[in-house]
Amino acid sequence: MKRIPLICYCILLWASFAQAELTVVGNSPDDVTLPYLHMTGAQMSDRAQPDRAMHADLSTVTDEAWILPVRSSQLSPGPITPRALNMPGLQPFFLVGGDPQSLTWLRQHAVGLREMGAAGLAVEVADTESLTRIRAAAPGLTILPVNGNEIAIRLKIEHYPVLISASALEQ
Repeated sequence: MKRIPLICYCILLWASFAQAELTVVGNSPDDVTLPYLHMTGAQMSDRAQPDRAMHADLSTVTDEAWILPVRSSQLSPGPITPRALNMPGLQPFFLVGGDPQSLTWLRQHAVGLREMGAAGLAVEVADTESLTRIRAAAPGLTILPVNGNEIAIRLKIEHYPVLISASALEQ
């Protein structure tokens, strides 16, 4: 009876030393996957650069109606108290809705938002017409419909419109 537990312990001990070796595709010239990488146009030197912002190609999105309506139960239109943030590397973004306060705020701040390269998240959007109105208030800015509850919880905010940058949260 005592042999079985001893064998189990030995197997567990040996298993910890039996680790799979990581294989990098296209790492050697005789790699069989190399022709496939060349056929797909993948480059061996392509590497993500952490100091550069990566943007999704949204030109292929043609119909966003399936996302709508977007509701963010943790957020509502209203004033916010500006405060400092310490989030180095955060690209500026803003939260808006389809309400009159958000549309007015967007019209007033559109030029500044465009100059700083801020992206927009529409956190309250009823339908495609509402999304069109939001985007028309700030032409040239990327504004996507997204649920903002997680952002609201993490940044401890209750209201929008709001601009969030690496150094501040402001209206």
